[in-house]
Amino acid sequence: MGLLTLKLLRDLRKAKWQCAAIIFVTGLGVALFYGTMLSYQTQRASYELSYRRLLFADIWISVRRAPRSALIQLRTVPGVTAVEGRLAEMVEVEQEPPRRPRAIGRLISIPRGREPDVNRFRVLAGKDPVGASRREIWLERAFAEAGDYRVGDRIYPRFRGRRVAFRVAGIVSSPEYIYPVMGSVFSLPMPGLFGAMFVPEETLAPLLGLSGQITEVTLVTAPGHAARVAVEVHRRLKAYGPEEPVLRAEQASNKLLQSDLEGNKPFLIVMPGLFLGSAALAVGLMLARWVQAQRGIIGFLRASGFSSRSILLHYLGAGLAIGATGGAIGLLLGKLIGLWLGSAYERIIQTPFTAPQERPDIALAAFALAILACLIGAWLPARTAARIVPAEAMRGDTPSQPGALARIRLPLYLSIALRNLLRRPLRTLGTASGVASAVMLMIIAGTFNDSMRMSIAESMEDFQNYDITVAFVPERSESIVRTIARWPGVVRAEPTLDIPVRARHQDRARDTLVMGMVRNSRLRGVRDRDRRPVRLRPRYAYYGSVLADRLRSEPNDRIRIDYPQNVHGRSATALLRTGDLLRLMVALPIYMDLDEVRWLFARRLWMPPDAVSGAVLATEPAYQREVIDRLNRTDGVGLTMTRADLTRQIDEVTAFANTFIAFMYLLGVIMAFSVVYTVTDVVLWERTRELATLRTLGFGMGSVLRLVTVENLLLGLLGAALALYPAFLLARFLLEGANTEGFTMAMVTTPSSYAGSVLGTLLAVLAAQWPGLRRIRRLDLADAIRLRE
Repeated sequence: MGLLTLKLLRDLRKAKWQCAAIIFVTGLGVALFYGTMLSYQTQRASYELSYRRLLFADIWISVRRAPRSALIQLRTVPGVTAVEGRLAEMVEVEQEPPRRPRAIGRLISIPRGREPDVNRFRVLAGKDPVGASRREIWLERAFAEAGDYRVGDRIYPRFRGRRVAFRVAGIVSSPEYIYPVMGSVFSLPMPGLFGAMFVPEETLAPLLGLSGQITEVTLVTAPGHAARVAVEVHRRLKAYGPEEPVLRAEQASNKLLQSDLEGNKPFLIVMPGLFLGSAALAVGLMLARWVQAQRGIIGFLRASGFSSRSILLHYLGAGLAIGATGGAIGLLLGKLIGLWLGSAYERIIQTPFTAPQERPDIALAAFALAILACLIGAWLPARTAARIVPAEAMRGDTPSQPGALARIRLPLYLSIALRNLLRRPLRTLGTASGVASAVMLMIIAGTFNDSMRMSIAESMEDFQNYDITVAFVPERSESIVRTIARWPGVVRAEPTLDIPVRARHQDRARDTLVMGMVRNSRLRGVRDRDRRPVRLRPRYAYYGSVLADRLRSEPNDRIRIDYPQNVHGRSATALLRTGDLLRLMVALPIYMDLDEVRWLFARRLWMPPDAVSGAVLATEPAYQREVIDRLNRTDGVGLTMTRADLTRQIDEVTAFANTFIAFMYLLGVIMAFSVVYTVTDVVLWERTRELATLRTLGFGMGSVLRLVTVENLLLGLLGAALALYPAFLLARFLLEGANTEGFTMAMVTTPSSYAGSVLGTLLAVLAAQWPGLRRIRRLDLADAIRLRE
């Protein structure tokens, strides 16, 4: 073993706790990169595996009705690899106690005696659908779990006002409902209120009056052919009233899943980058102290024949050792983080098949990043050491000359602290930058927490003043709402009319939902981005910034909205002006005046002139249970949902986000402690002689503690100040990436989040100085004073 190697091992052992702190920060950076990337790749691979094994469709086209023979001509379209026709219908579903009395089910037919050629499902419990008997039904997993269904239970879909009993024959997982939302314009899964249900075609068709018919065509295409095939298939189905094709990218569940994955991408880089950047700073600061303390040794080594290249590699070796150790530990931690994130996500979104990823390429990249970060941090001190000339090294340090600060009358503790900070400004700035990284991480966590809570509070309390939401299946006359308004305990009832549409602006189009509200509503409100109430004007469409970005529209532009199933005799199209942009948590809906929606759509779509698709009710608290029970016994009521139901659903969806935010806070505190401990310990070692001299001059340990504390607090405050604006920019970038069409948040950072982030960092700073101060307390003062350095 060479002399320089022995010296390196001795130096590392002497600074073992400083090295351990840097290794820990490096390991956390690697763990976050490897763990989050592993979780991300596992999610993607699980979706792709489920889609591939269950033949997930590339195209969906709904039709009014078409003979099954229409599929023959579709199989000849170039690029089509599989075609399936099926029946699909939304119906009311009655359930036995203690479940909710009513829900909405999407009944989907299963072909006779075979598996579907497209959109198969995985049976999780019960029998295989092939060879099913009459009156058997298979429930999608999320709905079955929410209702605690078991094989053999009964469920009662309603057909033309008549309920029909079905036996639950199995529980299945479908690639179409991995994220179980009712449609493309819904952002929250509601498994207790809505579920997909699969019924043998020979049973479902007579109940719908569609024997020998289909209402939906699904297709799998060769890669890259979906858009062209969709146009051709839509043309060939022209006689059967086809709706606009839905491509896989726009399918409700898949779109939300992919949007969620895309929203996570910025975190995969930013969070590990903060830790590895802090590790690089800490390595640089520690090695700078080594080089300063070892100038005489370096001069002796150079005079003894060691080349500048050997000295350079010697100090780079310290960075390499720290990076390699931190990288190895980080890979082990990252594996655990990946498993935790994966299992937490899988509890929320259960894919039909899972594909855990090992990804040695990602592990190698993470390990290389750890080494690279520490080598970058070690480069400047190592280069400084390599450039030291023996003759200069033997002279020792040149005493610093009093500067302008020495002539300013300041309290002693503050004067000494400022002198030490300004004496080596680069080291001070480097330490403050490490502290700033921790503050930034905590501010980002606080911003996400504040933005999420504010958006939910605005939606639930400022914009929604009703207690119960009611949905009718199908649309009804407004007379049903007037009847409900007269019930005991109902304070106010307002009708709503929701119409699925495709919004177009220039060459951009988006499927969304027009939501008709009564003029001057007292139960629902919309606000602009400055939170001012907006009055809905006729011939105007109002929506949020996310839809505006998708359409590339500005206020007062002209947009076109079409009913998707625009066929002869049943079509609706309107040209509208865009109003002020709204502040919305759910990004896509278009809000319009109810009377305007009826005039544009109701009569043209064969609805009653005063059509309603739902209502919102304000009730007296004592009567709410009675009103809900009565609604559940009313024909045409598809579902009821209380404010408590919605709050509970939001809490379930945001539970993981809250855990992740708390995790970010914790990581920020750990980073602050580790970085400040490393630098504080370096400084205290460097100032051992100075502090020992002060103690011999009569300064008690309390005075030394105050001196060091003032200096470190100033350093922490400087780091916090440096972090504020970059944290704002970074939080905005991450928040914009995390916002999706299903859920969007306005950026909010409360003063308490700023204060909490700074306070948490300062507490970490105070905790980090204690190990070094304990060592100073135990010093032999005579020996310490005789030290040259």
